[in-house]
Amino acid sequence: METVNVQKEVLEEVELMGRKGYFTELRVDRETVPKGMHCYELRHGDDDGFPVSVEEHVRVNYFGAVLLTEALELGEEKALQFGDEDFGYTGEQMYLAQVTERGEPQQFTDGAQLAEFLKKTFPVSAEEGQILIDYMEGHGCLMGHLEGKLYRGYLDYEQKKTYWEPDTIDDVVNDAAEWNFSMLQKAEEKLSNPKDYVDNANKKSRYDILNEDEKILDKMFDRTKYGKELDALAVTLAEALIEDMGGEGRIDSAIKKMADQIKAGNDLLPDVSPALKKNGRRSR
Repeated sequence: METVNVQKEVLEEVELMGRKGYFTELRVDRETVPKGMHCYELRHGDDDGFPVSVEEHVRVNYFGAVLLTEALELGEEKALQFGDEDFGYTGEQMYLAQVTERGEPQQFTDGAQLAEFLKKTFPVSAEEGQILIDYMEGHGCLMGHLEGKLYRGYLDYEQKKTYWEPDTIDDVVNDAAEWNFSMLQKAEEKLSNPKDYVDNANKKSRYDILNEDEKILDKMFDRTKYGKELDALAVTLAEALIEDMGGEGRIDSAIKKMADQIKAGNDLLPDVSPALKKNGRRSR
């Protein structure tokens, strides 16, 4: 049964039996529930559009999960029944960090601030920090910090709010590098078909800026966990190829064997982190 990290989900603020709670219709990984919060599951009745009971665990007629700051006395049946008037949405949405942490993260406004924050964990220059901030802002995100932790803020222009969630510098760098790569490809395509001299000059300038950013981002990416795992991945593949060459005696036979394994859907790297396989960048 698939579950989610509740600290990475936007939750609906609700009122449940006179208590303020935070609701998601997804199933919650209990290990991601922070200390001081209590997770319960809601069951719907014949009308699946409304819950009728709150329980420790619900298998059938699952309506969603709700997090409360105080524990409920569920009794021997491990469930509490309630009516329509005992459950409702307030209309507010938020990440759990906005509930459990004190206040909201403080936004980084320039690269020097980010560099100072990261100096002991992932040293970057003010220029590198500014590039990360610029790429985040260019994609509707902010960077901030609270109590020594890094946060990413998602801008909701309709509600004029920022939703913050915990983040890592590895993911920030990886995302910025991916965005840069995509933008660089588009800039290169446009450069091949300019309207006139001025248009060509403008497109060339844009391409050159992105190309310089790529060099900086690539160096940062190499220092992330993804970059280090990619190095290990390359070594693993090379060792596997050499071993096959030793057994087969020919490089073309070894390459064909590896190609056949890939076509068959075999996982050539079972010990490599799933996160790397999902987020790792293209090889250069």
